[in-house]
Amino acid sequence: MLETITHWDTVITLFLNGLHASWLDPIMYWISNRYIWIPLYVFVLSITIIKWKRRSIFLALLLIITITLSDQSCNLLKNGTKRLRPSHNIELEQKIHLVKNSDGELYRSGQPFGFPSAHAANAMVFALFVFFFVGKRNTWVLIAIFFWAALLGYSRIYLGVHYWLDVECGYFVGAVWALGMLKVQSLILKI
Repeated sequence: MLETITHWDTVITLFLNGLHASWLDPIMYWISNRYIWIPLYVFVLSITIIKWKRRSIFLALLLIITITLSDQSCNLLKNGTKRLRPSHNIELEQKIHLVKNSDGELYRSGQPFGFPSAHAANAMVFALFVFFFVGKRNTWVLIAIFFWAALLGYSRIYLGVHYWLDVECGYFVGAVWALGMLKVQSLILKI
């Protein structure tokens, strides 16, 4: 059973990773960079402050704590499962498309293990935060933020540093933490 899942995960990953173009490589590398999204985070924080006033301090702290918990739980799972990233898997060396980083070297990501994707988990926490507290009634905001989360997750597969299931399970981990965040805020703030 596990072999079948691993096989199909690899097939799907290689298919999605294979949808590359040289002009898209730097864009996907850029999309995957956590720091490039700081303006988005600041914008959402600003909207949160406008909408929630003094409660926004608690919500911002709750978001930071939730993302930290999401990120660190992914790191614990990575070290526990020790599933190699596609970029570190010798069997995929000739099959996987890797892009060059800003130094001109092939980007493989820092640590060798990638299950689950912390990028995907954290993106899901952030997207659900926007859904719960910022744009619940604005369809375009919701489409945009979930498209952003999906694009960020795909960029990790495109770069060859995550399998498809790494990303999907990362989304699951993030959703679990985000739902916990919602429960905590509802108990404390009674919003």
